[in-house]
Parts: sequence; structure tokens; C-alpha cells
Amino acid sequence: MIRFLKPILILFIFVSLSQTVLAQNVNPATVDVSKLSDAQIQKVVDEMNKKGLGIEEAIMMARAKGASETQIAEMRRRIEALKWTSRGDSTQLKKLDEEAELESLNELSPKTELDEEIKKDLTKIFGFHFFNSEKLTFAPSVDVPVSDSYTLGIGDELVVNIYGASQQIYNLQVQSNGSVYITDLGPVQLAGLTFSKAQYKIKNRLMSIYSGLRGDKPNTFVDVSVGQLKAVKVNVIGEVNVPGTYTLPATASAFNALYLAGGPNEKGSFRQIDVLRDGNVISTIDVYAYLVDGKTLDNIQLRDQDVIMVRPYLNRVKVAGEFKRDGWFEAKKDESLADMFRYAGGFSENAYTHRVELYRNNTRTMTFKDVAAQDFGSTILMNGDSIVAGLVIDRFENKVSLEGAVYRPGNYEMTEGLMLSQLIDRAEGAKEEAYMDRGVIIRKKKDYTFESLSFSLRDVLNGKTDIALKKNDKIQISSIFDMREAQTVEIVGEVQFPGTYAYAENLKLADLIYMAGGFLEQAEVSAVEVSRILDKKEIESLTNRLSHSFQFPVDRQLKMADEDAAFVIKPFDKIYVRRAPGYRPQAVVKVQGEVAYAGDFGLTFKGEKISDVIKRAGGVTPEAFVEGASLRRKHEMSDAEYEAKLALAKQDTTMNEIDIKRITYQVVGIDLVKIFKKPGGVDDLQLQDGDQLLIPEKMQTVKVSGAVLSPVALTFKEKKSLRKYIRSSGGFAQSAKKSKVYVLYANGTAESTRGSIFGRRYPKVKPGCEIIVPEKPEVDKTAQAGKWLGITSAVVSMFTAISIAIK
Repeated sequence: MIRFLKPILILFIFVSLSQTVLAQNVNPATVDVSKLSDAQIQKVVDEMNKKGLGIEEAIMMARAKGASETQIAEMRRRIEALKWTSRGDSTQLKKLDEEAELESLNELSPKTELDEEIKKDLTKIFGFHFFNSEKLTFAPSVDVPVSDSYTLGIGDELVVNIYGASQQIYNLQVQSNGSVYITDLGPVQLAGLTFSKAQYKIKNRLMSIYSGLRGDKPNTFVDVSVGQLKAVKVNVIGEVNVPGTYTLPATASAFNALYLAGGPNEKGSFRQIDVLRDGNVISTIDVYAYLVDGKTLDNIQLRDQDVIMVRPYLNRVKVAGEFKRDGWFEAKKDESLADMFRYAGGFSENAYTHRVELYRNNTRTMTFKDVAAQDFGSTILMNGDSIVAGLVIDRFENKVSLEGAVYRPGNYEMTEGLMLSQLIDRAEGAKEEAYMDRGVIIRKKKDYTFESLSFSLRDVLNGKTDIALKKNDKIQISSIFDMREAQTVEIVGEVQFPGTYAYAENLKLADLIYMAGGFLEQAEVSAVEVSRILDKKEIESLTNRLSHSFQFPVDRQLKMADEDAAFVIKPFDKIYVRRAPGYRPQAVVKVQGEVAYAGDFGLTFKGEKISDVIKRAGGVTPEAFVEGASLRRKHEMSDAEYEAKLALAKQDTTMNEIDIKRITYQVVGIDLVKIFKKPGGVDDLQLQDGDQLLIPEKMQTVKVSGAVLSPVALTFKEKKSLRKYIRSSGGFAQSAKKSKVYVLYANGTAESTRGSIFGRRYPKVKPGCEIIVPEKPEVDKTAQAGKWLGITSAVVSMFTAISIAIK
């Protein structure tokens, strides 16, 4: 945010207005202090403490901005009264009387806000940000010692301390006649003298009444220091953001005043800022000298009634492109491109420095100049010039690259007369696996098309031949592995680490099984199969043969017959270790509920039935509800099914990947009563791995749900019909589909309502079942009405046609 000077914390401007008002200009003379509330006065005090502003300093600035003595006296009285009525913060009240530094004057002066677009353009002017930075302040300090060159004026105070044989302290103030009055000595004229000359004059005059000050060995001494300094009023005029009269400490400099005035505006000069005293220019400030070189020689100390004049700029040029700084810069008369480059910080690291583009306004049309490096210092700038520096071309003049089977591949400097053998030596030679029969050089021709040059690496290394290199050559030296397909072998099946392995010469079958971690327990080791692709001679003619197959018995200790052990694996062979035919993975079923020994049971033979497992579980308990026994069967997706589901979920935003479960369970309806009556019969199902058999305890309730008025669980009663259970649940709802009522039994089976010539026959109700009343599907009444309207229209049309035909 551009820090244009805000309302000056002039005591009267902070009148408890909202924070938005603080950014407006308020005339202190229009504020009626007597009508301000205590809360508003407290806000003034809080802001003074926050900004580190003493009451006397604030009053001094208020007076400078037009506040009357009556207003000032009233405000001082209100603040003093607030001290006595305040209930606590003594530290805060103490701050009202302390003299603090004017560190935040930049926040306390009448700056105004500019339009966002104007601010954006102003920040491009070099130097503008300097006077409007939130992190940089030139607020004057009141606590710095004065220099010997400080000129005394009316209102300044001096403290004269006599010590030694005689002791005395004089507090002297320069009166309106320009003199101070010393007791027993009279007036001493000091106004207009520098501080060092005033010290000398006071000492000389005091010698007339203190004889101990004279001689080579004085016994009395004098020290002269500055007490309270007068405030100075300075006028800042011309092309500044906020021109006006500013009251500053006597130690303030020209930069202090410029900073409070917001610095030069968009038309103001940063190179010619005059300080006038008594109508004469005593100093001309060039802000660039400070910003670029850090020089502050022209930043003189101000005096009362000094005038700072910011004149309009003369020449402003635009700098763009590959410079460290870009934007608008101001040029003095006879300054050149070289001077402007220095202000812009010089070229960037990617700049083309041999020439720049200069666009010039010749008051009628635009002209273009191509300025070479040797003319930078002699090309004088004019108002409106635009300078552009381009990028260096992304091309190398002295580079070659070497890639492939060498120890140090990469880019190398192209030196005069560089030969291919020398480049390979720089790369510390070719690797052992380098392909010796051929290498390739890709070279750019003059028209920047490419050509290929081949060479024998063996002949180059032996010195039989050599090639002179050129800039931008790319040399490729391949390895023997680059020149052939990657050779691998694969082993699958019943080994610990099936997969693909790198081929090695003289690799035996037992070696590969060893590398794969050996056989698993279920492996069939009597017939390990090796599948081999056709060799190069075989693929030269078209036949029906696809591959070769070999089978070998391999001991679990990887011992083989001598003839079989000599069999050598070839590249791309695939080895199959199959599962033994008699191996069966262990199958486990879970029996839960009312049995003697609930838990997991391993299936002992293929085709073991429900009755067999329940018998092994000790049979059912007396509390078992045999009619409600159910079976849950595990279903596990294959890898392909699971991946397909996940892919579908990623495409469909309504599906959640987390909800996709690989293992699910499906309820299988069983009738355990029939199974117990006829074990091994049709109803006695064979169990599978993962099955869960649940035998609940006796149930005494019936649940009614769906389209009834009051879904509820009811006590089971013998011979109570389904319709009575529904009446006990409040009866059918209006949306109930009565003809589709069905019962879901505890064992997972269901039975629906059946129609007959005698009416509906509802299913029998058993303990633990659930009566479900489905709802009628919703019907679009608008579509239904349109349908009937269409039928009616067709019928009317038909009868009309018939009547016409009869006539």
C-alpha cells in the first residue's frame, strides 16, 4: 500500500471516528474539543502511545496544522482530567507526558489514497517506492546530538555547567533579540552562530566572572550543551504528493521533509530537488546519488522557513528487457545510455550486451536506433526514450558432447584442432563393454540440418583412424548391451520368489530355482517344465511349431541326474513349477451360536456337509432355534474383477473406492430341521472354505417393516396370522402394495403372498421372521393424465370418423 500521509494524529483528528475515517483529511480547526466524549479522548491517547508520540510533539504538530490555542488548551485539559479518572493502566498514562521519537510520522501526516491503477504505474518510477515504503522510514529523531555546525536560532535552549573550584548551572534560552541573558554578565548575542562558535563565545565571556577558567592550569571548567531545540517550519512545494508546511525538529534533514510530503509525485523530479534559504538555492538534491551510490552529502540540515522545491522532471526514459531493474528512470542533461545502465543496475545474467534497442519519440513519429556496445557512452538520452535489452541466443560456440559407454560422458569444450581420440581420452577412455565396431557422430551442417558420420571405435583407439571434431558435434558410443535385447529368464509357479531374472551364461535349472528361493511345500518337483522359444534358424522358415518344452525331475535339495544337471538355461526361457495334484489348501468354516463347541473347524475331506460339521461341534444346545439357522458363504473377487471395479469407481463420481470390498458374504437359505431328519440328503449342503454357519437361540419376536403406519417388533404368538401382525403395526399405509407382502425368515429364505380364486394367501409367520410390506412405485400424474388425454382424443376421433362414414 502506498503510504500517502494520513491524518496527523493531531489529537483532534482521532475523534473516535471509525478506522475508515482515519484515511481522510480532517481540518483540525473545525473540531469542537469540548464535545468529544471521554472514550474519544482515550482513543486519542491510545493512538499517541501506539505511535510513540509525546504530547508536546503532537501539540506542536497540531499548531502547525492550524489548531487554535483555545483548542490546544482544551485538549490538554481533557487529557489531564482523563489521567485522574482512569482506573488502571498507569504505564499508559505515564506515556502521555513522555517525549517519544517521531518514528511514525509517516503514519501521522495527511497522505491520501490513489487509484489502484495509478499506484501500479507510480511504482514503476525508479525512486518512487523509496519515499512510500512501509519498511523504510525517514522520520526525524528528536534525541540525536547536534553537530558543531548547527546554527542557533530564537527559542533554542543551552545548558551551561560550571564545575571545579566553582559550581554553577545556567539554563539559557535564545530570546527574540537573538541573545541569551547570563546572571552577573548580561546579554550575549548567539543567534546565527554555529554551536561550536557559541561554545567559544560563552566560555570567553564567563572568564570575566570566573577567574579559574583562565591560565594554563585552570581549576574551573565549563561545559556547554544543547537543551530543548526549537521546532522549524519548512515549506515543501512543487511536484510532491502532499505539498504544505511541516513543523519538524531542528535536527531534521531535507529527506525527512520529503518523506513526510510523500516524495515527488508522478511529474516530480528525483534528480533536481532544490533547498532554498532566504531566496537562494543552497543545495540541490539528487535522490539517485543516494539510491545508487549511497551518497548523502546534499541531505543538509534544515532551518526555519527553508523551502524545498521539487521541480518537474526534464527527461524520463523507459528501461525494459534484460536489466536488473526496469521501469521509468529520470535522466539529467547530457546523460548517456551508459549512465542509465548504471541506474538500472546493469545487464541481467541472460542479457545480450553487444547492442540494445533504442526507441525514440521525435515529436512527430517514432524512430528506432540500433546502439552497439561501443556507442553506449556517447549516445545521449532524450525525453521519452525507451531502451530494450534482449536475451542471449541459446547456442554454444565451443561445445561438443560425448554420450554412451565412456567413463565420463557429458559436455566438453571444443578446442582448436580437437580430435575424436583426444575427446575419448578426456572422458577417461571407453568402458570395457563398449561396442567396438561402430560409433556415430551427429553433426550440424551450415544450413543447420544434421548429418551422420560413422566410425570404428576399435580403429580410433588403435590409432588407425581419427576424426577432426567440430562445434556442437554429438558423439554416441554404445555398449554391447545397448546393441541387443535385454536378456532375461522367468520362473513362475510354486517357488518362493517367482518372477523375471537377468540372464547369465551357463545358468543351470537348479541355479535359477535356487535364485527363486527354492520350492514351496505344495510344489510338484517330479516334472519341472522349461519352455523355450524357437532359435534364429528355426524362425527363418514358417512352421506350426511355437516353442520347445523340456521336463526334468528336481530333488527338493536341488539335486538332479548328471545329464539333467548339465541342461543350460537360454535367454527368454520360461520355467514352470506346478502344484502337486494331491495338494489341497486348508479349508476352514466357522460355526457360531447354539452349539456345544462353537468356533473354527477345518474341513477334513472334500464334500463334508453341514450335518458333519455340526456333529463335530457337539450338536446343538437345547436353547437352539434350529428353524432359524442360516449359512453365509464367502465370495472373493479375482484380481481382474477387483481392478475393474476400482477403475469404474474412479470414472463414476457417485461411487466410492472405499466401499468396494474384495470379500463379500452371501446368505444361503438352509433348512436345518430337514437336514437333521435326513443327514446327507439334498438339503444337507457341502461346505466350502470361508462358510459361516449360524445357529441362533430361540426367538420370540416378529418384526414388521415397510409401508405400515407403525413399523415395530411384536411378540410371536402361535396361530396369529400375518394380517393380524400388520394390524398390530397400525395397518397398511396408503402407499402399501398389499399384493406383494412377503416374509423373510430367520434362516435367510423368503416367501411371498400368493393370489388365488379365494383371495390372497399370505405366508406363514414364524419366530424371528420379518414381515415386509413394499411400497407402490411413484407414478408421474402429469404423464398419466397426458396418457389418458391421448387415449380419449383417439376414441373421440374414431367415433367422429364412424359417424361421418354412416352419413
